[in-house]
Amino acid sequence: MAVAGGKPKGRGGGRGGGGGRARIWLLALGMFAIGTDLFIVSGLLPSMAGDLGLSTAAAGQSVTVFALTYAVAAPVLAGLTSAVDRKTVLVVVLIVFAAGNTLSAFTTSYAVLLLSRAVAGAGAAIYASTASAVAAGITPPERRGRSLALVYAGMTTAIALGVPLGSAIGDFSSWRWAFGFVALLALVALAGLWPALPSVPGPGGSGVRQRLAVSRVRHAPSALLVTAFWVVGTFVVYTYLGALLDRAGQVGAGERPWLLLLFGVGGFAGVMAGGRLADRVDPRTALATSVALLAVVLAALSPALRSTAGTAMALTAWGFAHWCAFPLIQHRLLHIGGRHGDMLLALNQSALYLGQTLAGALGGLLVGAGRLESLPWTGAAFELLALLVLVVGAARGGTGGHGKRRPRSDAAPRPAASGLAGKTRRGPRTPAP
Repeated sequence: MAVAGGKPKGRGGGRGGGGGRARIWLLALGMFAIGTDLFIVSGLLPSMAGDLGLSTAAAGQSVTVFALTYAVAAPVLAGLTSAVDRKTVLVVVLIVFAAGNTLSAFTTSYAVLLLSRAVAGAGAAIYASTASAVAAGITPPERRGRSLALVYAGMTTAIALGVPLGSAIGDFSSWRWAFGFVALLALVALAGLWPALPSVPGPGGSGVRQRLAVSRVRHAPSALLVTAFWVVGTFVVYTYLGALLDRAGQVGAGERPWLLLLFGVGGFAGVMAGGRLADRVDPRTALATSVALLAVVLAALSPALRSTAGTAMALTAWGFAHWCAFPLIQHRLLHIGGRHGDMLLALNQSALYLGQTLAGALGGLLVGAGRLESLPWTGAAFELLALLVLVVGAARGGTGGHGKRRPRSDAAPRPAASGLAGKTRRGPRTPAP
């Protein structure tokens, strides 16, 4: 990946020091805006539906449009913009994202609402993968995991703070102001990144089809499958957490916001811990450990929900275990993808949202069949599937994420410049998973 191997243009090369950390935090602010937009709509659906004369189910399709656009647009737009300077990409997509949310705030029709969510979803998709690639590219290798964690700390902070704040804005005034708040966050991030971020060349050198070929690189399909199973395991439960709390009957409506806040607090601690682990140990081993821990937490969720104290501890541990895995997943994908690691990160975004879509559908089927109590066990089973894929990959792969690297298959695009693993004339190379 060009951004990781070469030196960004600009003062100080973008590496190290307080300036570098400030840039990472600005990238995280953009992720905070995107995370708030991702989760805020569920709390606004009743007022949106009433104002626009829609059913709640119809208004809920705005969430589906956002998620599907995100999943489809991430790899396609990453390929189309591969030759464009990464700073330019970030600036443009933040403008697009802000415009989509502004349009959502002023919409007066269902069609415009769906269009606005598609526009916002497209901007969010390319921002997430590009911000991660840039964070890795402007950071010394020994701190790369922590930088990735900081960027996605913006997402976990949105779960803890952004969503309750946006919902409060919607309750105090209007759901329209909540979308305006998200647009404002994106513009603040834009105002900070524009002067502060150095020029970071895009990888370029190939078209969309060639860039998508990175999905056929050795270990890439299994790594993406791990992501999909991992996200299904959490969201098949999280999507219906309210129903599970209702069934347990131990948590009142007034206590729920604080308990969900604990999920976000645990997530923030987890993503930071995962970033440090990625820099210090083999990410594959740490990832397997965190996924195994997540399976245990989900399996223990049902008895934990029988008391308020148990619910608090379970949600904190759940947030920690889930988000600890994410920087480890990304760190591993950057190694596997080499020079085209940003494209693999974009494909990972697709795996995330397709996994969430599957989780919602599967959870709905189980709930409809009267199997609500089976959701935590189903989530634990998917985490075990993710762990199984990791173990099988380790048995076939040989060395770990920081060990001796093996050549990739010819399906990988052949780069003209260096990547994460250093300069090479034979194309990107990859470690075992």
